[in-house]
Amino acid sequence: MVLNNYRHLLPKFINGPVNFCAKHKITPNMISFLGFLDSVAAAVALALPAIFMYNYSPITANFNWWWACIPGWLFFFTGYIDVIDGAVARKIGKSSNFGAFLDSTLDRISDAVVVLGFMLSGMLWPQNTLVNNMLGFTTLIIVLMISYTRSRAELEGVVMKGIGFMERAERWFFILFSIIIEWIAFAIQVQFMDIDPANVFHIFPYLHILYTVLCFQTLWSRVSWAFKWLNNKMPEKVAKILAKQETLAK
Repeated sequence: MVLNNYRHLLPKFINGPVNFCAKHKITPNMISFLGFLDSVAAAVALALPAIFMYNYSPITANFNWWWACIPGWLFFFTGYIDVIDGAVARKIGKSSNFGAFLDSTLDRISDAVVVLGFMLSGMLWPQNTLVNNMLGFTTLIIVLMISYTRSRAELEGVVMKGIGFMERAERWFFILFSIIIEWIAFAIQVQFMDIDPANVFHIFPYLHILYTVLCFQTLWSRVSWAFKWLNNKMPEKVAKILAKQETLAK
């Protein structure tokens, strides 16, 4: 919802790759699969924090931080590629119902894979495996239901665009932000405060809880909106939205 206000800035960052893909006949479906594979790679990297996120000290004694931020970069490219596939489809005029279906399906699997990566990492709650897994499972259900409620409501004619704070772009940005903050906090404590890695204060679990709460707010907003729309609780607002859509369609 929030990031939609800045979509006009996207062409500055994606025109180059979009033109390259169009020129070399790289199809939107191929890009969607590439994004999916990248999300799997990001999930694997996130699931192995002892190798990546928290293990740069012995591997790179001179604080060459690039090794530790590999999970962040991989996750960044999942969002970047997700933007490019739709832009390429519009550029070459190959938007299709199946392409949209495939992209949406791969996005849902990618969302689930990333959450599973966090669950396996133990980063959601390092002190207790059961709490870690329960948090991950709760987040997984809520994130998948956010997408399902929109899809199901739109089949009933409900306009769901912009409903809820944590749409996919916001969710992606929040997770990326959380990864970066966790990495920086760990680096400061270990490298500059000389704290033993086993005693580091992890900020990621609390950011993840906030993420889950905001996702639940989005899910609740969508269910509430669909309830009001389908039960004719806001006829004037619905009429305005439908009139606006009809005007845009013309």
